[in-house]
Amino acid sequence: MTDYNTYVMDRTEKTRYILLAAAGLFGAGYIFFNNLPAALVMSLGAFLYPRYAGRRLAEKRRAELNLQFKDALYSLSSALSAGSSLESSFQAALQDLRVLYPDGDASIVRELEYICRRMEINEPLEKALADFAERSGLEDIRHFADVVAICKRTGGNLVQVVKNTSNMISDRIEVAQEMELLLSRQNYERRILNAMPFVFIALIRFAGGGYMDALYTSPRGYLLMAAALGILALSWFISGKIMDIKV
Repeated sequence: MTDYNTYVMDRTEKTRYILLAAAGLFGAGYIFFNNLPAALVMSLGAFLYPRYAGRRLAEKRRAELNLQFKDALYSLSSALSAGSSLESSFQAALQDLRVLYPDGDASIVRELEYICRRMEINEPLEKALADFAERSGLEDIRHFADVVAICKRTGGNLVQVVKNTSNMISDRIEVAQEMELLLSRQNYERRILNAMPFVFIALIRFAGGGYMDALYTSPRGYLLMAAALGILALSWFISGKIMDIKV
């Protein structure tokens, strides 16, 4: 089954990301240094980009799984409210999710199918949920699995506790969605602001009639451009950290 903490790219996908990063780095290097060898050296950094892209893709996949898990919790709560046992509620939730995600590619559908198959061979539900929680890397799923395991072990009111926990986790996921919606505009503005210095320098270079030639004819000029590029990279990194708000 899928380990959601890591994203493994195939060769085609990795090549695509390397080429895109190489093009961007080459363009930035040529704009700032007006030197083809320097731009080519900068473009070599593209081989490090798939690692960063893999982390971002893994985060995106986990976010999608978290939203799908919220739909599963709604189905579980509905089935439990109707008087079904926890095991039967997972079967009912699987049927609901197959209707909600008819293409069958949704991660939550595959995971619930796997959990239900493990229950059919008499494997404890809490063990299957613990495995899912470990592979998901999501705090909400881990909390849900812990609640089920504790209730099974202590003999508490499993149905009521799971219903309450499902409602709490669903509310938390909804708050996270609202936060992401509020931050989407700021993230868009951040990307524009990070790109504007490159556009501004390119306009001055190619339409300024030699206004920036002094920066490309002396070591001091190259040092200034390298420092400016470093500051831009640092601002991009810091702004990304500021906007990365966890709920």
